[in-house]
Amino acid sequence: MIKKQPKFRGYSLETNSWHYGHGWFEIDYTDEFKQQKCIDDKACLYTEGYPVECELKSMGQFTGLKDKNGKEIYEGDIVRRSLTGSKFKVYYSESGACYRVQRQDGWHFNVNEIFPLDDWEIISNIYENPSLLEVSHE
Repeated sequence: MIKKQPKFRGYSLETNSWHYGHGWFEIDYTDEFKQQKCIDDKACLYTEGYPVECELKSMGQFTGLKDKNGKEIYEGDIVRRSLTGSKFKVYYSESGACYRVQRQDGWHFNVNEIFPLDDWEIISNIYENPSLLEVSHE
């Protein structure tokens, strides 16, 4: 039996790019060290070639789904529904043990309820563009 390895991604400030791998752990820097170096929490992502230090808040797991363009959907992605223009963030629900999408107003549902996937498109992610999910009060 072939087992699929989970896939992860993380953003590295050192390379200013996304990296993809099959495992990661949180780097245990002391608060004093982080304050001294003016850095946030970090993670070490195991890539095919070498470990990469990434921003902890950028880490996300592949959901196993692809958008209408065939692009892999990860935790933290912001997806837009073509028919309505509504934007949702993708996240993992511990209580539901599943991936969910959540709209700006808090409405959410499980990703396995998203049908058809050819109506959904990744437009960004919450790490690089959190303002895309802000609710307008016009």
